[in-house]
Amino acid sequence: MRTFLAVFIVLTVSADKHVTINGTLGHDVLLPCACSGRNVSREVGWQTEGPNATQVFNHTQTTETFWGKYKERGKAFLSENRENCSILLTNITAEDQGKHRCIFSINETYKKSFVTLNIYACYSVLQTANNSGGVNVFKCNVKGRYNKTEIEWELDGVPLQNSITTNITQKYNPDDPTGQIQFSSQLNTTLNWTSAPRCHVKAKNIATYNSSDCNADTNIHSTPDYNYNKDQRRSYYFYIPIMFVLGLSLLLWCRRVVS
Repeated sequence: MRTFLAVFIVLTVSADKHVTINGTLGHDVLLPCACSGRNVSREVGWQTEGPNATQVFNHTQTTETFWGKYKERGKAFLSENRENCSILLTNITAEDQGKHRCIFSINETYKKSFVTLNIYACYSVLQTANNSGGVNVFKCNVKGRYNKTEIEWELDGVPLQNSITTNITQKYNPDDPTGQIQFSSQLNTTLNWTSAPRCHVKAKNIATYNSSDCNADTNIHSTPDYNYNKDQRRSYYFYIPIMFVLGLSLLLWCRRVVS
């Protein structure tokens, strides 16, 4: 019987699902949660994980609510499909990054599905170079939506800093009519390097990527369509071997008791 219970506990914990989704700052992202066969009389909920866990969304038979900062940025699909517990977050921010949990019930058993959301900031980068009065001038112009941004310079992989021969300046303009923030950096040097320095964009707490048109990019990697029927089949494939092992364990235990 101890063996039976141990196997049951291990396999029940292993049933939780976990996916990772990449989203682009300022765009929309789908947090998937398939809930086939859920108990419609029980609540469906979403919340963030971690020390500062917050409630995101909950759904009952009579109410549906997005909470706090998600109130004007969330969309649910349960009214269209009761087996689709996914939520859509719009205009995502750096604070949305992290682990999220979807909770629902099948019969009287609580089920959990986890989504880790990674947020990326998109930037368009244009670098130019010229020589003015014996001084080599390198300019880096950047556009993006995240204000916690710095431009760094490297030469052959080595970071460059202000020195007697090199001067680096930075500035930014938050009032671009397109809604993006303009950042710029200029590097002046009297040295004649054999290779050109390169500028790189660094954002606080989130990853970055470059694109020629950040407005057209919805995600760094497009979120694949979530196939709920496929997810349900996977659940069957998962539970068939579980039931086989449980049945075998129970049979062995019964034989042991009889003998």
